[in-house]
Amino acid sequence: MLIKNNVVVITGGSQGLGKSLASLFVKKDCRVIISSEKEEDLKNVAKELLIDYFLADVTVYDNLSNLAKYVLEKYGAIDIWINNAGIQITPSVVEEVSIKKLRYLFDVNFFGYFYGCQIALRQMKKQGQGLIININSTAGLEGKPLLSAYVSSKFAIRGLTESIRKEITNSDIKIYAVYPGGIQTNIYKEKYPDDIKEYMQVDEVAEKVIKNLMSDEPEQDLIIKRPVIFK
Repeated sequence: MLIKNNVVVITGGSQGLGKSLASLFVKKDCRVIISSEKEEDLKNVAKELLIDYFLADVTVYDNLSNLAKYVLEKYGAIDIWINNAGIQITPSVVEEVSIKKLRYLFDVNFFGYFYGCQIALRQMKKQGQGLIININSTAGLEGKPLLSAYVSSKFAIRGLTESIRKEITNSDIKIYAVYPGGIQTNIYKEKYPDDIKEYMQVDEVAEKVIKNLMSDEPEQDLIIKRPVIFK
């Protein structure tokens, strides 16, 4: 797949994997727009990478709709839309999960992706082409103890992705999913500080995503497992 000169939108682009992906797309001469609700971080990354940015909270539909309008007015198209923003909550057994935190988790991890997919698809159907990438997790592939809330949100993204894929069969619009294992992001550093050294570097994962995109036959579901470390 040719990605040079594409217009790329990345949510959750102010840190972690989103930032690393933005950096690599820039190296491919893409016009990159990152979004986040963290304004200071967003501005700093945009300045560092010499890219555009747009302040947006993925839990607010109008924020993402305005992001798309901004990109279209300035760049004329949306070639690649990457849903990447995500959060985690404190691991616990099901009966102790805070319902308030659960709802917010789904607002970010699932509804933010649903909104992004809907908004991007409407434009891509007008264009006749485009690519959506949903950054998921290996947690979206199998159940895990103490992570029922997080895993459920990731399974929901998987279902969304696979359903959209069946809706756009035989078109020039594609939707891919990326399922990385543990990554050294702020989410994991906060929740699993003792295990963080065993997790993958964000740049390592980002490079595999780009390599897959540039291959002749990209994997629609890219699973990136962290290496097994024998102690």
